[in-house]
Amino acid sequence: MTPLTHSATATAEMLPEDADRTGRFLRRAGGAALIGSPLLILGGMMTCPPQDSNSTVDYITSLARDSFLTELSAMLLHYGLIVGALGALAVPGLVRGRKGRWPVLFGALATALGLLNVSGAVRDDWWRMVTGQQLPIDVAARISDTVDASAFMPLWSGTEMFAFLGLLSLCVGLARAGVVGWWLTAAYLGAFVGMMFIPASLTYVVGGAFAMLYLPLAVAGVRAFQRERAAA
Repeated sequence: MTPLTHSATATAEMLPEDADRTGRFLRRAGGAALIGSPLLILGGMMTCPPQDSNSTVDYITSLARDSFLTELSAMLLHYGLIVGALGALAVPGLVRGRKGRWPVLFGALATALGLLNVSGAVRDDWWRMVTGQQLPIDVAARISDTVDASAFMPLWSGTEMFAFLGLLSLCVGLARAGVVGWWLTAAYLGAFVGMMFIPASLTYVVGGAFAMLYLPLAVAGVRAFQRERAAA
């Protein structure tokens, strides 16, 4: 056997092991992202400056009141959403059959699209905070409402619904595949309904309910690590 042939054979023998090592790393990274995302989002919601109501004036007033909390909350939410979007792409790997495959695939893609779009929207907190600090509150509110009424704004902000539909689809698909129980779907729907009725003045309750919407990601991350441990 020539040195060249020997080298090629040795390389071929090493490739499966290297590929398996890379696969394990990516699966573990995906699991860590799935667990870390809801924690970052919870931190972001718990550091949101309290506001008295859902009105634009009260929202801007709360952001302008405490710059540190506003910026900290925005950063935690931004990276929590990005990490969640990346982790969502690893969820289809938990399905090992036909049942639930398509709902999970749709859920992963819709969740990733929605979360990535919304992650950039937290920059609004900065300019709304500054306008609230440097302009009369009625002027700041008018600027905010004008921006939100822009013609193409729904093409950006409206994609948030993709994330919510995607997370629901993940719950249903994973339950059908036997990866999780149907309790996760019930918990998700309960949190979604709660978000519509909890007053904005209950800042920490709203924050907890919002973070609960991302519980499916955390559960999927735990399942991913359990699979890796069982495989090892």
